[in-house]
Amino acid sequence: MDFSETAVIRFEAKQTDRLFNLAYLDCISTTIGALVVLAVAWTVEAPKSALILPLLPLILCVGRWVIATTYKRSAPPPAAAIKRWTLMFNIGAIGSGLAWGGIAAYYVYSDIIATAILATGAAAIMAFCAAVFYAGSLLPSILFAASALLPSAGIAIVRGDQLGLIICAAMVAAFALVILCSIVVKRFVWESAISQNESEQLAGHLDQRRTQVEKLNVALKTSTDKREQAEITLRRTAADLGLVQGKAKALATTLERVSPICQVTGLANRRHFDEQFESEWRRATREQKPMSLIITEIDEFEAYATSNGNQAADALLKRVAQSIKGFGRRSGDLAGRFEDEKLALMLPGCDARNAARMADALRKRIEAIKIAHSGAKNRETVTIHVGVATIKPARSLPNVELQKRADAALYEARFQGGNKVVAYKPLSKLKLERWDQPNDGPLSEQSLTQKLLVWGYDTAKDILQPGDKPREHVSDNDTIIAPLTGELLIDVEGHTMAVKGGDSIFVPSGVALMLQASNDKPVVKFTATKSK
Repeated sequence: MDFSETAVIRFEAKQTDRLFNLAYLDCISTTIGALVVLAVAWTVEAPKSALILPLLPLILCVGRWVIATTYKRSAPPPAAAIKRWTLMFNIGAIGSGLAWGGIAAYYVYSDIIATAILATGAAAIMAFCAAVFYAGSLLPSILFAASALLPSAGIAIVRGDQLGLIICAAMVAAFALVILCSIVVKRFVWESAISQNESEQLAGHLDQRRTQVEKLNVALKTSTDKREQAEITLRRTAADLGLVQGKAKALATTLERVSPICQVTGLANRRHFDEQFESEWRRATREQKPMSLIITEIDEFEAYATSNGNQAADALLKRVAQSIKGFGRRSGDLAGRFEDEKLALMLPGCDARNAARMADALRKRIEAIKIAHSGAKNRETVTIHVGVATIKPARSLPNVELQKRADAALYEARFQGGNKVVAYKPLSKLKLERWDQPNDGPLSEQSLTQKLLVWGYDTAKDILQPGDKPREHVSDNDTIIAPLTGELLIDVEGHTMAVKGGDSIFVPSGVALMLQASNDKPVVKFTATKSK
């Protein structure tokens, strides 16, 4: 991967900064090496001039230390000053290399064997340290190595003896190894820089994509028109950037997850619908109000999609969805996409009678549109089948129960051939027995209790006054509720029925009822429990 001009400048700035950071370590290692050479020269009682030479690297270290400190105080330098600072560093490196090369050459020339061997070794070590410290900068590494190693090699070859040849060969070999080490280290550093540059470019690319996703999400929440325009913009952007189809699908999935709206139907998506459903269920539980749910499905929708194509099928689903949305006018009402082909309408505070009437009105409206259904076997125009369920929420009753009942009613409507409205009827759990005057005789307290006793039930008398709050009834045993006078209202999960005097209601165990007098007259009723 090639660097852009900006990336090259940035890398050179980082490289220069790293060189001056490591200059302190270079100065420390040079100081240690110079002191070791000075100590050995002192031990072997070298001439005074030989004792002064090791001080040259120390003097240069002081100058390089001052330059490095000045650089650190002015960092980061402007781009135009990078080459000037690099030149100053290279001059310092050449000076240090010449100091070490001069020391080694002098000791070799003076035939001070022990100190010469130590000085040439120290020069070689300093050259290898420079190759490591100056990693990525080949020029200062070569200049330092050439200044530190080649002078002593030249003096050694002039000696002409065996020791001189050995020293010359060692210095030349060390010079070659330093160059090879510098090349290898530079390649490693540049590969690391290239990888880092690629990572930065990829991170920038991902940041741009993330920014685009956030902007598109804001646009999608404004209106359907803006959402469609955002999708067009997204497709154009994907085409301009050369994104593959898989990335476009992944981005669309992300947008669907963060947006509360189904992009196909314009209704609430399932996640948002479930959140609002949970909230309204809790509110209905607190206020003791019924809650209804309508679930619809287009008759023979798969055949329509096969015959007309997926795009036409999505357009049909959207048209039906907008009709459903028009029925949810009250606060809290919400239409949403329940499943792939199922659309739902949530109706908080709506009783079973009004919910069933609204469901049938919806069915008739779709039928009246008269959209051609070319793929259907049993119909010429598009129709829907509808499932309706109503529950008065309770803390012991999960909200998913209402969805299950509406879905079960929808299945029954589909089973009956479609274009039907089926309401889930919890009152079917109860059995009504009318008072048969020809067989049972005139209605009286005695005749009613006698009838219950014949059935095997023990009776208890009770009176419900008009205006009293609804009284809850639930029993672990099968019971019969039989009013003697007045009219009794029985509510089961939001579904209400009226029972007149003499009629008997058989209630299975565990079924919860709400009992209330229906008019201004008190209700005298008997509650009968199965005799053990």
